[in-house]
Amino acid sequence: MATSGTTSFNLSVDELIIEAYERCAVPSPTGQQLRSARRSLNLLLADLNNRDLHLFKRAQSTFNTVASQTSYTLSGAVLDVSDVTVHADGTTGSEISVARLTQSDYAALPNKTTEARPSQYYLDRERDAPILFLYTTPDKVYKINYYAYNRIEDVGAYTNTLDVPVKFLPAVTTGLAFYLSEKVDAAKTALFKSRYDEEVLRAIQEDEERASLFLTPNLAGTGFAVRSG
Repeated sequence: MATSGTTSFNLSVDELIIEAYERCAVPSPTGQQLRSARRSLNLLLADLNNRDLHLFKRAQSTFNTVASQTSYTLSGAVLDVSDVTVHADGTTGSEISVARLTQSDYAALPNKTTEARPSQYYLDRERDAPILFLYTTPDKVYKINYYAYNRIEDVGAYTNTLDVPVKFLPAVTTGLAFYLSEKVDAAKTALFKSRYDEEVLRAIQEDEERASLFLTPNLAGTGFAVRSG
């Protein structure tokens, strides 16, 4: 049996909007309805940003510190960071983990201007752009490495494709149908919401990191304990 031999399927923004409207029994949306749907789609992507930190938006990044400078403004697209390290010898040498602090822990630290190799950080997630505070304050140039979790990009033109993997398209399409049903077919809203919650959870679980599983004897009883590593 012949197959297509391709794995490049995707939907443009206008195709996704039409699919969502068809589920709401609106096969030929007006220009105003298309604009309304694009606005709703941007709101839906904002909801996805709130639901999890997505691996598909994770990117490795670096910056060099400045001697005696405590705070560093990151890109406005950054939602959060993880796995922050500093090079032991400044910009070379082994990488050493930098521990994360809460706002309360950072506020309680004495002598924030003390200078040495940074060992801790606090991320102030400002509205416009996050600010990363290092403790102790760098005494020279250090290379800081980290993983940034970035916002999903805005929808943009109707001919664009979305800034999400194909595995998220079912959830996004159903989610948009849910949003649009509130405007054109409220009788289906509850159904679409239930399906959206299921599909977005499935996509997020599929986007999680995989780790090897090991079976170890359970000394407290019978059977085995499962751990990841």
